[in-house]
Amino acid sequence: MSNKSKFITAKNIRSHLTCIGSGKKKILFLHGWNGEPGWDPAKDSFHLVVPAIAKQNKSEAIVLDLPGFGKSEGPPKEGWTTFDYADWLSEVLKKLKIEDCVFYGHSFGCRIIVRYLLKNKNVTTKKVILTGAAGIKWPPTFREKISLFLSKNFRMAKNLLPRKIQKLIITKIFGARDWGAVPPHLKTTLEKVLAERDFRNELPLLKDHKFLLIWGEDDKITPLKSGKVYNDKLPCSQLAIIKGARHGMHRSHSEKVIDLIIKFLNN
Repeated sequence: MSNKSKFITAKNIRSHLTCIGSGKKKILFLHGWNGEPGWDPAKDSFHLVVPAIAKQNKSEAIVLDLPGFGKSEGPPKEGWTTFDYADWLSEVLKKLKIEDCVFYGHSFGCRIIVRYLLKNKNVTTKKVILTGAAGIKWPPTFREKISLFLSKNFRMAKNLLPRKIQKLIITKIFGARDWGAVPPHLKTTLEKVLAERDFRNELPLLKDHKFLLIWGEDDKITPLKSGKVYNDKLPCSQLAIIKGARHGMHRSHSEKVIDLIIKFLNN
């Protein structure tokens, strides 16, 4: 299956994307938050689902590197909100001359897709796939409060520890996966995104799109109760729960995810 890598400039950001497969139908993939250097969403996150979906749906899959991730340049120092990312996505679609497509978002990528649809009421996109979507806010747990405190107030101490030990403390013991792993140039962006209001009161406005919501039963990052809020608030949505799966269900349960998506696209 063909695999092409290229760059375009959108919102003054040199942005990378990978195109897999071919066909008139387009599926855009927006990944979740991942701050590891050298990370490639097409190879490291969506590598199991993208080729299969593109082949079975006879479409071209386009995997975007969000600004600040992969090979794309980062947002400016003052940081971006999801409104900025939505504007960036709008420019990307115009540069690629895509007027109609299916959106597939995971976690943070779902925030951007939802924001884009809310800002662009006249888009012709009919089908949207969200897996482990972020955007529903809950009161922080005790572990999350502790982890955030440590991340903000003990940076010097952390830097004296080996990277593996830092990651273990921040992501495993205290549970602040996003904050603990985020590189310095994205700290402001993450702070702005986390400060945004909850999506639940805006979701009923998205009545012109059909949503497939896929959730891991044991998701600890975006809990299943968030998926139930999305399903309750979106006028036309279906929620598929994968037993035994966590946040990365597209990697751990890829065959099930692919099957759900192909049935949704062919319906």
